[in-house]
Amino acid sequence: MSVISKLKHLRRRVLFGDKADSETYLAHLRSIGIDIGEDCVIWTPDLTHIEEANPHLITIGSHVDITGPVTILCHDYSVGVIKRWSHGEILGNQKKVTIGNNVFLGWGCTVLAGTTIGDNVVIGAHAVAAGDLPGGFIYAGSPARPICSIEEYYDKRKKKQIDEAVAVFRAYKDRFGKTPPIEVFHEYFYLFTTDSNTLCDVFRRKLDDKGNPEECLEWLEGRGDDAPFGSYEEFCMYAESIE
Repeated sequence: MSVISKLKHLRRRVLFGDKADSETYLAHLRSIGIDIGEDCVIWTPDLTHIEEANPHLITIGSHVDITGPVTILCHDYSVGVIKRWSHGEILGNQKKVTIGNNVFLGWGCTVLAGTTIGDNVVIGAHAVAAGDLPGGFIYAGSPARPICSIEEYYDKRKKKQIDEAVAVFRAYKDRFGKTPPIEVFHEYFYLFTTDSNTLCDVFRRKLDDKGNPEECLEWLEGRGDDAPFGSYEEFCMYAESIE
């Protein structure tokens, strides 16, 4: 880490404390007793609220991406309303929250007390997750409801790859007046790459992301020459031809 990077990190530590970055926030949450698996990322810790009053009630699996501002609660303060309305009776409302493995919590979503989220799940932006959300689905809305299975989502994303990559190409060229460098396509390089020996550093880092680089390499090399385009240059020529 360079001197400038160290100073920036120190500044964030002063300003945000345990929420200075993902690593420090995760370490803090684990230190107070929240059960958190491996390879988790809290992308905007300063905007994220994970309840700390009852850490024994929260379990988060491995490979979980938490964007911001995400809120995870295992109780609420409605007890105060009931306490006053009933002239003194206290009725607790504390419930476990369990988040499975390989889960994405979208921007601004809320996970309420008593929620269980299964493995291989995407929670959409600003969704309110409540109750039992089985694994293998994409959820959206308030309350969050399944909108498609992960298999359907995969097929949908697969079919849009070329059109999206071309749109990225056109947007870059319209903005900067030149062909984009290959690194711009760090999420689309499978369209024109089959040989792992030709990967640039940006693409290799993408393979390493999310903890399964070996599977990525095996998938990439196992398809042989079965890619939509034989090279980046061929993809660029195709993108140029699209009006």
